[in-house]
Amino acid sequence: MARILILETSTTQCSVALAADGHAVAWKEERAPEGYIHAERLMPFIDALLQEAGWSRHDLDAVAVSGGPGSFTGLRIGVSTAKGLCHALNVPLIALDTLALLAEQGKRLDPTPQPRVGMIDARRMEVYAATYDHDGACTAPVAPVEVDQRPDAFEGPAQFIGDGAVKCADLLKGEGRTFVEAWPLARDGAALAEAQLAAGDVADLGSYEPNYVKAFKAGAPKDPLGLRSKLSMWWVALCWMLVSCTSCGEQQQFIPYVPVNFDIDLNLPQFNTLNFPGEAIALPGGSKGLYVYRYTLDEFVVLDRHATFDVALGCQVTLDIDNITLRDDSDCSESEWLMLDGSVMNGPATLPLHRYRTSLNGSILSIYN
Repeated sequence: MARILILETSTTQCSVALAADGHAVAWKEERAPEGYIHAERLMPFIDALLQEAGWSRHDLDAVAVSGGPGSFTGLRIGVSTAKGLCHALNVPLIALDTLALLAEQGKRLDPTPQPRVGMIDARRMEVYAATYDHDGACTAPVAPVEVDQRPDAFEGPAQFIGDGAVKCADLLKGEGRTFVEAWPLARDGAALAEAQLAAGDVADLGSYEPNYVKAFKAGAPKDPLGLRSKLSMWWVALCWMLVSCTSCGEQQQFIPYVPVNFDIDLNLPQFNTLNFPGEAIALPGGSKGLYVYRYTLDEFVVLDRHATFDVALGCQVTLDIDNITLRDDSDCSESEWLMLDGSVMNGPATLPLHRYRTSLNGSILSIYN
């Protein structure tokens, strides 16, 4: 009998379940009306469920994670947590299809034999959708669909389920079609995870990445009055004039070099937070301070807090409550970066945060240029 921990964080729903022999035996679910609560809820949910079931983490035979499509931030939190647990427990990682979880939920809610279309909201009138038959086999793989442009993308009667289903109901309505607003749940992955584990269908811990469907793009700047675009036009014109005379000095695109080379002992009380994957602390050093983040048991990310939108401004980024998003303030650019690797999540910034090197020797973490 396989005992599997299942994590689902692809939407604003934070969901965790324990499965035994292909059946969910315990679960916890919570959805925030806005934003993400995964960083605060995920580990407490796991610990609470294990305690309720009378299991320890070492009783687990595998960890399964819903691998997309879905929210970039949500998927990264779920996958990084799952990887960290798999490293710590030396168990395999199972990657589940998020839309297949929705199809399983649809079957649980209405067992009538019919095709099921899982739909994840991708904003505006776009969805990520995939179609499954009654037995759960995928008959139309996941793809982004602009429903207002392609209302005929789906054929025949079907159950449409997901947070993208109801908003498309008017465009897709027809005989034999039903629309269910729902969010993926970990408990609906019990049978899928058991089957994949039995078949040896497990993910490679080192190389596995979530299925984002579309490449991540930095968002547009928050500038409702269009002031930045007007200022940018003036700035381009000024640079052009200067270039024609001498040379327009390009904006400094790299943070000032500051030597960084120090060790921290993770056994010391002030660093206890870093004993758990997904946790971060702020330290002095670098150009504007450092954030140290434990990605997995063996991998750390150390980023300089110097914002990269306009280096000369000297803006400092701050870690959000979700423990995954870094932001500069409204006096700078209101850009967002990802704590996992420093990449840009929302512009106008286009450059990643500066990352320092690390090495781990026992409990000693070395941080250096």
